[in-house]
Formats: sequence, C-alpha cells, structure tokens
Amino acid sequence: MELASIPFFLGGMYMKKYKNVVLFLLIVLVFSLTIRINTLPVLVDGRSMEPTLYDHDFFLSNRNSIKSLKRFDIVVAYSHQLDENIVKRVIGMPFDKMEYRDNKLYINGQYIKEPFLQDSMTNDFTITLKKNQYFLMGDNRLHSTDSRELGPFSLQDISSRDGVVVFPLSHFKKIQ
Repeated sequence: MELASIPFFLGGMYMKKYKNVVLFLLIVLVFSLTIRINTLPVLVDGRSMEPTLYDHDFFLSNRNSIKSLKRFDIVVAYSHQLDENIVKRVIGMPFDKMEYRDNKLYINGQYIKEPFLQDSMTNDFTITLKKNQYFLMGDNRLHSTDSRELGPFSLQDISSRDGVVVFPLSHFKKIQ
C-alpha cells in the first residue's frame, strides 16, 4: 500500500462512522418533530380536575384527535378570558340542551351519569349549546373555573384531547 492511499483509506472509515452518527441524529430529529407536532405537553395547574388529574401532573395530550370529540373527553382548550390553556372535560356537545338539577346532569332531558365525579357539587343551571359550541367543566366542580363562568368553547379553542400522564411516575396513566 502506498502512503498516498492511507489517508483516503482512513478517511473512508471515518466517513462511514460519521454517516451512521448523522443518520442516527436525523432519525432522532424526525422522531422528535413527529412527537412535537402530534402531542401537546401540558402541566396541570390547580385542583380543578381532581381526582382525575392533580396539580403539577405533566401529561402529553394528542393534538390529532380533536376532530372526533366525545362527551367526557379530557381536553386542553384556550380560554380567551383567562389568556391561557386550561384542562377540562367535555360535558356538553353542539346543540345539546344541558341542565344540572339537584346535582345531576340531564342532556336533552335524559339523565347522564358522571362516573368520574366524587362528591362534587354542581349548582343548578340550564344552557342550550349552538353549532360548534362545547361546554367544558372540571371534575372538581367546587374548584374549577370552566364554562359555567367562561361560557362555551368553540372547536377552534380546543387544541388536544386525552393523553398520557408521564410525571410524576406515581401518577402514570392513560387519560381518556
């Protein structure tokens, strides 16, 4: 082997090594961007969703699933009045006539059980939602600023739904 060919040979080895590193970094970048585009990181602030979510729970919420909202989904919505994102549960859907009477939910005249509530008091009220309006409430009704004060939310205000609590690890769970 001639001396002139040694650097070329060594360069080829290094290029192959760097090619693998660059490929790995590219895969990590694409994976990270995919997660960032499809998920919304959320830090719970306050007690309004207890016992489902607790103050300082950190969860990743799904940005791609808001087109298929269902009653009782947990969502992240932007409140224009508060100028911040809030975490609440979808209680009322477009065109619903909602009524709370004697601490019970009635939708279009039918009683609807709320299995996620634990001794939570909801004052009596009635509202009829219009097209593209969602009524959002916290699970801890006594400590929740929600649609009762803020009014209905539009689909455009809702940025994600459901997700996975990832921190603290003792609270790890899928939320739906």
